[in-house]
Amino acid sequence: MKYDFNKQIDRVNTSCIKWDYLNAFFGKTELHAMWVADMDFKAPPEILIPIVQRAAHGVFGYTAKSDEFYSTVIGWFKRRYNWLIKKEWIVTTPGVVPALNLAMQEFTKNGDGIIIQSPVYFPFKDSVELNHRKLLDNPLVLKNGHYEIDWQDLEKKAESAKMFLFCSPHNPVSRVWTAKELERLGNVCERYNLLVFSDEIHADIIFKPYKHIPTATISKALSNRTIAAFATSKTFNLAGLQLSVNIIPNTNIRNKFKLALERLHLNMSNIFGIVGTQAAYKYGEQWLDELLPYLWQNYLTVKTFLQENIPEISVIEPEGTFLLWLDCRKLALNDEELAAFFVQKASLALTNGIMFGPGGDGFMRMNIGCPRQCVLKGLESIKIAMADNSPIIIDSGPANAPDDC
Repeated sequence: MKYDFNKQIDRVNTSCIKWDYLNAFFGKTELHAMWVADMDFKAPPEILIPIVQRAAHGVFGYTAKSDEFYSTVIGWFKRRYNWLIKKEWIVTTPGVVPALNLAMQEFTKNGDGIIIQSPVYFPFKDSVELNHRKLLDNPLVLKNGHYEIDWQDLEKKAESAKMFLFCSPHNPVSRVWTAKELERLGNVCERYNLLVFSDEIHADIIFKPYKHIPTATISKALSNRTIAAFATSKTFNLAGLQLSVNIIPNTNIRNKFKLALERLHLNMSNIFGIVGTQAAYKYGEQWLDELLPYLWQNYLTVKTFLQENIPEISVIEPEGTFLLWLDCRKLALNDEELAAFFVQKASLALTNGIMFGPGGDGFMRMNIGCPRQCVLKGLESIKIAMADNSPIIIDSGPANAPDDC
């Protein structure tokens, strides 16, 4: 392998939320961090060098996106997703969550119904409530270790909805939706005239034999009602550069979205977000192709360790993402006790499943986007905690994740 994913990078004192703000979110500093959804791998030199070179120039004025930027994005989408997008479809924003909120504000009004599928990335629910829309939850169904859509309930919720917030691949349950599922979803959205905001930020972290299918490629009808949000942030660990690539094929929807951006003067982008995104999509392919099997081995490490040492905890087999969904229900702890168990006894920072809404009870989300020895350290700490028979003390202090991590 060309790249060393076993190398540990010390992130302490870099103002990173994951490692430097443990006390603020968990009430304890000495924790092993496996929570926030960024990786502990250094971005590849193919991305770092262009950023450093641009920084060395020393002048950071207002910056536009060049034709090369757009052609590079188009090339990535063609190679990785077999999707031939057009330059004019591409609209950038300072992240996927800002794009989601902007779309909700522009295309719906107070009290309109918005569908989400819990347990799901918690900014979905937060965005609906903060924008005074009506939350319509279509909970996913867990059957034999595999999550499925409740189609009957979706039809019912769609009757009174204006917009559907779709997570593809799904965070935290790691589903990569099939063409058949997407086709059926498209039919529902077409029948009930729903605008679809498709969060596809994890689209590049897909394990074999699964394949990411962009929502908008399923049909012309679905393409015409979809805003699809992508970014290099999860793929190449560039979340701090804050640039997402939104694909909006429908001209009317795109123009309204762009006008909303202009009203807020958010139509320009961070210079390093531009440089980093272009470099990632142009030069980052080999790094990603080596990262994916490494992440899969991290998952297998977790699965085997739990089976051999902690059978009370199991893991949902991931189809994509670097986030594992741990089933801790056999521990017979309530949600407060479960969170306290990992913080107090295991000294391990994970994301509490209840943050993802209904269906998250008894689950924890574990980030395995880190060197394997860090994964093993976290697992060993759980093993030691399991042998600790001391009582669990519920602390009412802060234990909430950041808004969009």
